[in-house]
Amino acid sequence: MQDNDNSPALTISGLSKTFPGTKALDSVDLTVRAGEIHALIGQNGSGKSTVVKILAGYHEPDDGGVAAVNGVPFQLGSAPAALAAGLRFVHQDLGLIETMTVAENFRLGVTSFSLGRVRRADDRADAQQALEKLGYDIHPDMSIAALAESERTAVGLARALYAADTSVPFQLLVLDEVTASLPGAEAQRLFAALRRIAAAGTAILFISHHLDEVLDLCDQVTVLRDGKLVASVPVSGLSGEQLAELLLGRRLQAELAAHTRIEVEQTTPTMQVSQLSGSTLAPFDFELYPGEVLGIAGLTGSGRDEIASLIGGRIPRSGTIYVKGILVKGNDPRAAIDAGISMVPADRAGLALFPLYSVRENLTIADLDPFFSGGRLRPRQEVAHAKQWITEMDVRPARHEAIIGELSGGNQQKVVIARWLRVAPRVFVLDEPTQGVDVGSKADIHRLIDQAVSRGASVIVASSDSSELERLCTRVIILQRGEVSAELQGDQIHQDRIEELQLLPLASTAS
Repeated sequence: MQDNDNSPALTISGLSKTFPGTKALDSVDLTVRAGEIHALIGQNGSGKSTVVKILAGYHEPDDGGVAAVNGVPFQLGSAPAALAAGLRFVHQDLGLIETMTVAENFRLGVTSFSLGRVRRADDRADAQQALEKLGYDIHPDMSIAALAESERTAVGLARALYAADTSVPFQLLVLDEVTASLPGAEAQRLFAALRRIAAAGTAILFISHHLDEVLDLCDQVTVLRDGKLVASVPVSGLSGEQLAELLLGRRLQAELAAHTRIEVEQTTPTMQVSQLSGSTLAPFDFELYPGEVLGIAGLTGSGRDEIASLIGGRIPRSGTIYVKGILVKGNDPRAAIDAGISMVPADRAGLALFPLYSVRENLTIADLDPFFSGGRLRPRQEVAHAKQWITEMDVRPARHEAIIGELSGGNQQKVVIARWLRVAPRVFVLDEPTQGVDVGSKADIHRLIDQAVSRGASVIVASSDSSELERLCTRVIILQRGEVSAELQGDQIHQDRIEELQLLPLASTAS
């Protein structure tokens, strides 16, 4: 780490951004020095992503904000100005094309030409050399699809650095949540490369949800809360608890939750899960009992965002799942459905809706058997059934032939939930059930989840909304970097505590 005495590489003063009805940034100042790794942190909605998007030219700021690179003013909100000033960006979405090779991705937009012909040998050599500088041995002819997540991140980083070498002098590297999907060991490998880049004099702005990464890697940290700057301090001497308190704006609760097993009256679990794991999630076990609502909490990349798809059979898993004593085949959504598992995915538009079809068709598609008689579909019975559920779910407009793609997000979600409630699942798994819906729809969806429990279902809710988990759950498992870090039950379940346990470094949450 640097001693932070170097001159400013980037200075921003009075940066504000207003969206309709929202002040996303309110006169924020930021200084990042040459050779410094500077963390920018904040909870969702704090404004950190808006800062990055303004620097990258995706958003234009309000009037009044000014910025300079090495003392030379540059125009905020302009992608060409950022490029010309020597700013380079690596986002969580790396923008790599999986069907192309490393070299082809590496040189998108900067391919070498000689007498009108692409110099592919030079492209491969340049890609390999840039990756070797970062400490990665990745063959340039490998397909992106064949690479591990950390190797893809390395390609994105090398591409950004190489683009700087071939244009204007490189001044600042902005890394936006690039470690979200990386296991700890792979993140450490990336950190070693970043330390070498900083040691050469490059300024790095590092955005991360993981406070342990900030403490391990960074020299300085700037904290945003509700669009305002609340602190910019050296990392040296900060504890995880102090950093979390800066981020949350309050003192942490003194008592850490123990990782204990829930006590239930029932002796026979609805679901038994053993050594469940995926691409991020490390193997872990749990049981789910009738009438229980189990919450899964964790930051993006913790494993929380894949657990519903693992259980529902949408993505490959390791481990075993039994429902009522019957083994459920993995990577097979039909097997999960047949076992009584119904899963509502987070990506409603991409994975749950038939957007050009009617509300009726979207609602009844999971089970049409009740509407067949004599080998023929009886539309009158299907319509009557759809009307009943539309009324119960308070779907608006209450028209069974309305095209579902024309409904609001909250009403679309009600239809998707109704699709699975009507088949009376044994296990109801919901991934971000109220993401992108209004307050009224959120309350309606929570009521429907309560009804599912009252009808005998066991429920799993994976959510980034800690207040939702407090409202719904009888038990909450908290994940960090693919591992179970804590478990809350009963009166322990409070949104503040859930947020704290997601943020604190793993060592601090050990019981």
